[in-house]
Amino acid sequence: MYNKSGDVMKYVYVLNRFSLKDKLNPLVDKIKKVSEKRKMDYVIEINNEKTSTEDIVRKYKKEKVTFLAVGGDGTINRIVNSMNHEKNILGIIPSGTGNDFNRACLELIKKKETKIDLIKINQKFFINVACFGIDADIGNNSNVVHSKWIPEKQGYNISLLVHFVKYKTKPAKVFYNGKTWEDEMTTIAICNGRYYGGGYKVGYQSLLDNGTVDLYMVNKMNKLQMATLIMGMNKGRHEHSPHTTKVQVKKCTIEFEKPVTGNIDGEEITAKKFEVEVIPKGVTIYYDRDLIADINTL
Repeated sequence: MYNKSGDVMKYVYVLNRFSLKDKLNPLVDKIKKVSEKRKMDYVIEINNEKTSTEDIVRKYKKEKVTFLAVGGDGTINRIVNSMNHEKNILGIIPSGTGNDFNRACLELIKKKETKIDLIKINQKFFINVACFGIDADIGNNSNVVHSKWIPEKQGYNISLLVHFVKYKTKPAKVFYNGKTWEDEMTTIAICNGRYYGGGYKVGYQSLLDNGTVDLYMVNKMNKLQMATLIMGMNKGRHEHSPHTTKVQVKKCTIEFEKPVTGNIDGEEITAKKFEVEVIPKGVTIYYDRDLIADINTL
């Protein structure tokens, strides 16, 4: 297989053994069969207790390679934060719990290789959704979301119920487009992609490559109002709620009185102040629908 320059492209499959668990060995077998049939120049790398996903990526980041993230949003995020954004390409083989970035790709990416916006938040990066407040608390509750005792697709929903009952708002300030939003926060979401939480469509009209992110700021509400907002999310009703402020921004600053732990593409980030900036077309995505189908259907 060749890249746009006509050179043979090297593919590095990156698998997370801790999230794939029992799916790991069957996936490795599928990848070998498909890759050899396609005559790909490939290697398969699997993390372990001594070698992290980040270690694997750093080993190849000076080469012109396509990293194929075999896993969910967390695996993608670790690669995004370790790769060389100018030299490396990020490929997606959705095999995780939520696969929320893949949902956006299905709707928005039409070519195998395309550039999308990269979002910098403090010293880290994300390409899908960052959130703070109840959304982040739900996603960060790994004991529930990734529990082996809870069906894989229901972890987020169970965590939602837990935090829905006990969540308390936090005071927040957001500086954007020369304006300031200051209120008790139920949630703040920064959307480059469209989905989080295993299929909740928060960035209802967000685009991956328009040079901006959709910024949602939701103030304090009662439990009934919160439930109504969540249930109407996949139809875009949250965008019209009187509790929701939505704007498009190229950069913004979010401040809290105390350190807050947010969630960026399935990974935690903690600080009192978050500086967010869009890097237009900052990362190249390889999205081969046929390759994905072949690996996931053998």
